[in-house]
Amino acid sequence: MEKPVFRVWSNGTSVIIGRAQLARVETDMEYLTKERIPVVRRFTAGGAVFNGPGNLNWSIFVPARESGGINLGHDARRVFEGTADIVTKALSRCGVDSRFDPPNRIWNGDGKISGMAAYLSRDGVLCHGTLLTHADLDFVRRVTTPVDVELDRKYVRSNPSPMTNCGARRGEFEAAVRTELSELGFDLEASQLRDGEEKLKRELLSNKYLDDSWNLGDPFARN
Repeated sequence: MEKPVFRVWSNGTSVIIGRAQLARVETDMEYLTKERIPVVRRFTAGGAVFNGPGNLNWSIFVPARESGGINLGHDARRVFEGTADIVTKALSRCGVDSRFDPPNRIWNGDGKISGMAAYLSRDGVLCHGTLLTHADLDFVRRVTTPVDVELDRKYVRSNPSPMTNCGARRGEFEAAVRTELSELGFDLEASQLRDGEEKLKRELLSNKYLDDSWNLGDPFARN
């Protein structure tokens, strides 16, 4: 990819845990198993988040040699600050007052509406996050509240905080992001996944992300 990419998407009801977490202590596995709600481990760090009705996912990728006017730097703090600046300004265009809450959250009023995670490599910078819009917050709390147990410090623990919905609609948020990025010198082109991306998606699903040992196992016990 030679240009920055910003994507907005949604998933079915699920819990997404961070790369260095243990599923059994970051969510109510007994309840999720009974309700057949999947738990999926992502490849970025951070805590457990809800996906499903009333939540949007967004991500931005800026290649190392980007051709637009976006520069997120190459350290996690700057990446979160820069990305949050784009998202909060876009939300402002939707009538939503929000602010960046370091190190990696966006707040609206009395609660968190977005949690972010990032991946930095020689190829570029990826930052992604959730956006609570109209979710059932009682349900979200139930499936993202960790078990109170002591673990080795190598495991990342979720940090529960008050949550709230921002009320933004997907269409208006997408339009606001497009306007915001345009003012930074980059014009988005609407598109679907490219053929190569579709192929990579299928390979990742078949080789890793449908595997319980990846999603539910000990992240430090894998080969």
